[in-house]
Amino acid sequence: MENLKRDTEDLMKAYADLPLDDYRRKLDLLNKLTAHMCREGKFLLAVETARAELPRFEEHKCLELANITHNMIKYCCLVGDYDSSIDYGLKALELFRQFGTADDINDVIANTGGVYISMNQYEKGLEYTQRALEYAKSKNDREALSFFLNNCGIALNKLGRHDEAVVNYEEAISIKLELGKKRELCNSYMNLAQVFLDIGNYSKAFEVLEKVGPIAEEISDLQILKELSFHMADYYRGNGLFDSALELLSSYVEFHTEAGSLSKIPNALKEMADIHETIGETKAALDEYKRLVSINERLYREASNARMVELESSFRVQQKMQEIEMLNSQNHELEEAKLTIERRNRELLETQEKLEIANEMLKTQAETDPLTGLLNQKRMYPIIEMEIERALRYGGFLSMIMIDLDDFKRINDIYGHLTGDNVLKAAAVIVKNSVRRSDYAFRYGGEEFLLLLPSTNIENASATANRLREEIPASLKPRVTLSAGISTWKGEDATDFIRKTDALLYLAKENGKDRIEKEV
Repeated sequence: MENLKRDTEDLMKAYADLPLDDYRRKLDLLNKLTAHMCREGKFLLAVETARAELPRFEEHKCLELANITHNMIKYCCLVGDYDSSIDYGLKALELFRQFGTADDINDVIANTGGVYISMNQYEKGLEYTQRALEYAKSKNDREALSFFLNNCGIALNKLGRHDEAVVNYEEAISIKLELGKKRELCNSYMNLAQVFLDIGNYSKAFEVLEKVGPIAEEISDLQILKELSFHMADYYRGNGLFDSALELLSSYVEFHTEAGSLSKIPNALKEMADIHETIGETKAALDEYKRLVSINERLYREASNARMVELESSFRVQQKMQEIEMLNSQNHELEEAKLTIERRNRELLETQEKLEIANEMLKTQAETDPLTGLLNQKRMYPIIEMEIERALRYGGFLSMIMIDLDDFKRINDIYGHLTGDNVLKAAAVIVKNSVRRSDYAFRYGGEEFLLLLPSTNIENASATANRLREEIPASLKPRVTLSAGISTWKGEDATDFIRKTDALLYLAKENGKDRIEKEV
C-alpha cells in the first residue's frame, strides 16, 4: 500500500510538470494517476480529479482521451453516480468510433452492462454482458472472456439462477488462474463464495473464501481485503457469530466512508441493522437504519440519480423504523420520506429514458460498420438466414450482389489511406441510396460490399448492379471502377449462397474487371 501511495505522488508530480500542449502524454498520466487512486480505495478522489481535469482536453480528441473517458464509466459507478457513468459511456463510444477498435466498443458495451448490474437491473445487465461475452469468444480474448463470465455470474446469481452462476464463475476462475490475474481472481472467488452464502452452503463458501486472503496479502490490496471482510461477515452471521460479523462490517463501513465510495456502504449498514434486530438490540438496529437513511441522502446529493435498489430500500427502512419505534413522531418522518421518494422516482424515470437512448445507440454501434455506416458482417448472417426462411415459407425471389472496387490498393498507395477511406464512404452512400427500403446493404470487408435484395429476380438485380457500375466511376474522385457477381437463391444455406455469389465476383475479376457476372 505504501508503494501505491508513492506511485500516486510520483504520478501527480509528473502530471503537473508536463505542459498542456503535450496532451497525449498528459492524458495518459492522468489515466494512470486516477487508476492508482482507485487502487488505494480513493474512488471519489479519482472521480473528482478526472472530472476537474478533463474539460481542459475537450478540444484534443484522441485515443488517450477515449481511454480515460471509458474508465470514468467504472469510477463513477463505484461512487454511485450512475447518471455520469452513462454520459461518459456515450462520450467514450463516440471517441472510440473515431480512434478505437471494435474491441474498445465491445468493452463499453460490457461496462454498460456493469452499470445496469450495479443498478440492480439484472436482466438488462445480463443482456449487455452476454453480448460482450459472445464477441470475446469470437475473438478468443481469454482475459476479456474471464471478466465477462464473472459479470454474467453476478447477474445470474441475483436472478436466482445459482447453478448457472457457479458454472460461469468456475470458468472465469480457471482462465484467471491460467493468466495469473491475481486481483481479478480474488473477485471471482468472492463472487463464487457469495453464491454458496446465498444458498446457505456455508462450509463451501468458507472453503472458497480461504483462498482470497493469502492472494490479497501477496499483492498488498487493501480494497480486496475489505471486500473479503464483507463476505466473511456474511459467513459469520450464517453461523451465528454475530459479534464477529458486526466487527467486520463496522470496519468495512469505516473504510468506504474514508474512501468516498458511499455506494458500498448501504448494504453493510442493512446487514448490521438486521443482525442487531435478530439478537434483540432494537435501539442499535434503529441507529443503523438512521445511518442508512443519512447515507442514502448523501448519495442522492452527490449523484444526479442513485441506484433503484436504494430507492426501494428507503421504503423498507422507513417501514422498519416505524415497526421498531411505533411512535407518532416517526409517522411524520415517514410521510416526508415518502414524498422525497416519490420525487426521486420521477428523477429515476428520467435516468431510465437516458438508459433507453444509450441502449439504442449501443445496439446501432454493434450492428453498423463505423467507417461506412452500412450494416456489418455480424448482422449479415442473421439477416440472410431470416430472408432465406421467408423465401422458403412464402415463395418468391431472393437475389444477392457482391461488389468489389477494382484495384483499390492503388488508391491507398497513391493517395493515402485517408483518401481511400473517403472513397469507401462515398461509395457506401451511393450503394445505400441505390437500394429500396426493403433491401439490405452490408460492408462485407475491405472494399467489398454485399447487397441482399428480397423479392427480386436476377434481371432486376442485374439492373441495380449495372446502375452502380455506371454511377460509382462517374461520381468518385479519384475514379474507381467496380466488378460484381449476381446470383439468386436456389435452396442453399446462407454460407453457400454467399460463396456462389463470391465465385461470380471472382470470375468478373478474372475476366478483366469493370464488369458483372451473373448466375445463369
